[in-house]
Amino acid sequence: MRRAWKRSKDEVFAWVWLAVVLVVTGPPVAAVETLVVEVEGRRHELVGMPLVEAQDGGLLLLATDGMIWPLQPQEIKSRQRDDRPFTLLDRQQLAERLLAEMPGYSVFHTQHYLIVYNTSPAYAQWCGSLFERLFKTFFNFWKIRGWELQPPQMPLVAVVFDSRERFLGYATDEIGQAAHGIIGYYSMKTNRIAMYDLTGADELKRLRPQLRSTTHLNLLLAQPEAERLVATIVHEATHQLAYNSGLQVRFAGNPMWVSEGLATYFETPDLRSDRGWRTVNAVNRLHWTRFREKLAGRRSDALIGLLTDDARFHDPATVADAYSEAWAFTYFLLNRRSEKFVEYLKSLSQKQPLEEDAPAERVRRFSEMVGDLEELEAEFIKYMSRLRP
Repeated sequence: MRRAWKRSKDEVFAWVWLAVVLVVTGPPVAAVETLVVEVEGRRHELVGMPLVEAQDGGLLLLATDGMIWPLQPQEIKSRQRDDRPFTLLDRQQLAERLLAEMPGYSVFHTQHYLIVYNTSPAYAQWCGSLFERLFKTFFNFWKIRGWELQPPQMPLVAVVFDSRERFLGYATDEIGQAAHGIIGYYSMKTNRIAMYDLTGADELKRLRPQLRSTTHLNLLLAQPEAERLVATIVHEATHQLAYNSGLQVRFAGNPMWVSEGLATYFETPDLRSDRGWRTVNAVNRLHWTRFREKLAGRRSDALIGLLTDDARFHDPATVADAYSEAWAFTYFLLNRRSEKFVEYLKSLSQKQPLEEDAPAERVRRFSEMVGDLEELEAEFIKYMSRLRP
């Protein structure tokens, strides 16, 4: 479960800060630029709009297919601007682009998604139904809390593979060896979800073709792998929605605990539903159990560490604890400090691409908007100690 891009976040921030001066554009209304670039030995012609331009010539470029390219000055071989206004690809254009990129695959259309797949149509449709239920719930959830989010500017893309091998062939090229430890991810660069069917649902359908689709999917959800499969799909789709609705800004300095806390908050499966997921605010048993196990040894500065130390989410020794604590704190805030937490999230949503807060600024922003950390810590621990699934 990663928000992924090939170059690390630290590498992207590094070239920007070295450049010293940033010019940040506004919404996609600028003129089109055509660039020829060479990235990691591959040549690309890109049509897009600069989001951030560094003094040394580096760019963060939004392409017409929704991808964002962090470009070093030496990677840009030519650059030409014209007077056409920048526009994103429409649904049909994007579908055609995806099929050209992935020959032999199909595209399943839903109201808000394009699902590129080589699984059975039934499995792609099940994924699409789950995505659409999450989409509706996600926007209603924030609307009820006073935040009218903006719908995505183009269809959201999910790539669904029929096997781990095909998934790794795609994902390793983008995120390297990290792909071997995950079953799905959201890419901040491509703006896509990528995942594979770890349940073997298509093999089950092949062996028992007489099964009706509903029976087939019920058997799928009854498998031990189904809970993690559903949680992963919803988790990564929540990241995608957050970055395409105005809740978060791609490539901005979003604290990891916020991003992962929201995704784990929404992900909790409900295998009694025909889609494997029903709604939000259910206790996430996996993260609740782990957080409770660690309460006795909790450090006095744990909350400051959560707010400021993103490295815990990347270290194999601490990542599970970090995710569980992010879920627990997000669950607490949305149930006990919802109004203030939403205002805090709104302040983060104003950050520009590549704008990062220092650790002290993270603590100041949060404390001023949500509350005193000592008081919050005491209330948080009391609340979580009493919480039951």
